[in-house]
Order: sequence, then C-alpha cells, then structure tokens
Amino acid sequence: MNTNQFKSLMLFLPLAVLCIKPLHAGSEATNRFGANLLFTGLTYHPGGADHPEDYPRKFDKGGYWVLLLGAEGDFDWYAYRYLLVRGSIALNRDCADVWGGFFHLGPHFNLPIGEKFAFRIGIGPTLIWRQNWNGVVSTYHGDRFYGRTPTNDDFQSKFLWYAGNMEFEWKIRPNVSLIFSNIPGWPQTLTSSVGARYSF
Repeated sequence: MNTNQFKSLMLFLPLAVLCIKPLHAGSEATNRFGANLLFTGLTYHPGGADHPEDYPRKFDKGGYWVLLLGAEGDFDWYAYRYLLVRGSIALNRDCADVWGGFFHLGPHFNLPIGEKFAFRIGIGPTLIWRQNWNGVVSTYHGDRFYGRTPTNDDFQSKFLWYAGNMEFEWKIRPNVSLIFSNIPGWPQTLTSSVGARYSF
C-alpha cells in the first residue's frame, strides 16, 4: 500500500465512525450484533489462472478452480433491521500457497427472507494483500490485479473503495446460523466461504 492509499484509509476511518454514530440500533425484535467465522474454500478464475503451473491446490490444468486454505472473521452492528456496518479480517494461503488476506469496513444491506433465511450484500473500502509472488512463482512477471511490473517488496497490496461480498444465512437456532459467502472479485476471482454466525 503506497502513501496516498494509507492516507485515504486514515481519512476514511474517522469519517466512517462519525457517520455511523448517529444511527439507531435495530428494534427489540432485531439483534444488535452479529459475528461470523468462515472458512475460505473454493476460488474460481473466470478467464483461467495467470500462472496455473505454480498453483499446488488446483483442480484443473488451467487453474480455473483452486482450493484456498484460510479463515475470515466478521463483526456486524445493526444500524437498522435492513442495514448493518461490518468490519472484516481474513487470512489465508492463496492460490500460490503464500500468505494473503484483507481488511474490510463498510455498509451491508440485510434482507430477511421469512423467519429462517436472510440475504446480505455489502460494499466498502477494502485493503487486499499477499506475500509477493516475485521470486516465489516461477513465471511471475506481474499480473492484472497487483500490477504488471513486479517489485522486490515483501508484500503486495491493493486498496479498493468498493469491494464487498454477498452472503446467504440459514438460521438453525434463534441465535445460530449457517453462512455461505461469495466475494465476486470479477473478472479475476470468485471466492466462496462457509461458516457459522452468532447473533446477539
């Protein structure tokens, strides 16, 4: 992350706190908080992988389907029944089996579907990072996402103002749910995760 991206993030965080402070929490019938623990799993590369020969957990020769190993934690505050603010952190072993992850903060829209189901979609500032592929992936000469010019830095990162995810919740107990989540990072990746949610 360069200096300008860091300054933008530092300016955004206090603004986000000021914006959400006046909002009222949900009604008594709505939980005020939620926490997810998800296990990162299957990733799909729509156009095929840039370097499939160096992906140890690929399911096909072109690297279209790759298994990631990692976890994500989310913490939600319900401003209203249909709006929540989410903070997320994730850590995983990526396609090339190096450490990567992201930090996310932003609004998520909550749509209850009957008593047992809900659909959420979120968007907001996200910092994505990974260990540098240069010197790790044998044919790496930059890529579409982190840039075409490789560097010798320990880490690569990219800051996005509008990254997010889609999530489907199935409530199995009053405060416990199963979660399926998808990060639609089109056109580079589509990453799915499964886990559990506790509401309180």
